[in-house]
Amino acid sequence: MEVLVSYHSFLVYTLLGVVVLNLLVSYFIKDFEKFIFYSRIGYFMFWAAWAMSVFAGLIVFVFMKNPINLSTITMIIASILLPIIDGYRAIKLRKLWLSGSLGSSFSIKLLLLELAIILVTILIAIFK
Repeated sequence: MEVLVSYHSFLVYTLLGVVVLNLLVSYFIKDFEKFIFYSRIGYFMFWAAWAMSVFAGLIVFVFMKNPINLSTITMIIASILLPIIDGYRAIKLRKLWLSGSLGSSFSIKLLLLELAIILVTILIAIFK
């Protein structure tokens, strides 16, 4: 059981790292074509890390047979909010790119929101 929990924890920290990497891309890369290229790679990395961490969390939840508590509810809410925010970011950035705008400040704001959600969820899970 400890292996499942540590694997889920590793994947959550991987998701946190991917969001930070996407944030760095949005902050440092100002070339239009490179920004689009690395942002799209960031989308795929986010979705892969999100899916793995959510699936591992579901496996941990099923096998631990714990009652639903505050940390579980927070994880469920975060796993619903994060893809909604990132999907909105992807759609809005595409519209901005088609209009000729880079949209890095918009991307940074939403990535900071995602980062805050992940950090709050981690803190609630640790200090439950």
